[in-house]
Amino acid sequence: MAAHDVGRGSETLMTFVKGDLFRAARWLSSGARRKALVVTGFYIPHAQHPAAESDGPAGAVELCSALRSIGGDAWLVSDVWCEPVVAAAAQNTLPDDHVLIAPGGDHFAAWLESVRTLVRARSIDTVIFIERVGPALDGIPRNMRGMDILEWTAPLSRLATLGLHTIGIGDGGNEIGMGRIARFAIEGAVVDGTHIACSVATRELIVAGTSNWGGHALVCAMYALGCRSLEAMLDETWHRDQLARIAAAGGLDGVTLRNTPTVDGLNEEHYYAQIRAMSHHARIRLRSLRF
Repeated sequence: MAAHDVGRGSETLMTFVKGDLFRAARWLSSGARRKALVVTGFYIPHAQHPAAESDGPAGAVELCSALRSIGGDAWLVSDVWCEPVVAAAAQNTLPDDHVLIAPGGDHFAAWLESVRTLVRARSIDTVIFIERVGPALDGIPRNMRGMDILEWTAPLSRLATLGLHTIGIGDGGNEIGMGRIARFAIEGAVVDGTHIACSVATRELIVAGTSNWGGHALVCAMYALGCRSLEAMLDETWHRDQLARIAAAGGLDGVTLRNTPTVDGLNEEHYYAQIRAMSHHARIRLRSLRF
């Protein structure tokens, strides 16, 4: 359901990582009270009013909320270009000190070292990347249009080198984590896949039609495995409220490039139908486990 194809080959790419969704869900809901950095933010520099897109921040906040609801903890991570949208998404959900914003340029190295210190001090064990663009083989991050966006993208893929458990969620082949899939598969399924495919792999990868669907699928899988405290996030209203907050902060639909509470050019009924369907099946699965 999460991989429902909206035109980017997600149903094909998902077949290369079958099982990763529930492996990731078991890792996060195993009772170990995981602590995670949840990394997101995909900046659109050439829109009329440049900002981060709506796909990613909503799913990231959902995952942060889920981990905190089951006794773990989470820090939302992005960069200065995406900060207005990502920080707004976290409002009233995460404490201010749980939103980490990376600078660009020469200051990034010092920021990364501060994150290493935080990881040690707080025993953080996981990094989740959701709709976060990563470098292609030549080191350049590109959007789905093949545009070089290095100038507006902090190198947050370096968080994959911290030695933590890594989970990736993406929908187009150019996101961090997609390096887990054989390159020929992305080249064959995604328009301009040869040029844009991210080279950075994660331990598990969830391929979705939209990355927000992938984040919701992970929460639903955790719920189906017995995490009943995640019930609130199965409600469609929770997701509508989140996208409204993101749009109010200037977030853009990544396809239309408009400031609307929509995702990847999908009409609202199409988008929320997948949210409802995943929530419904998670509830059915949990009920089946009770008997």
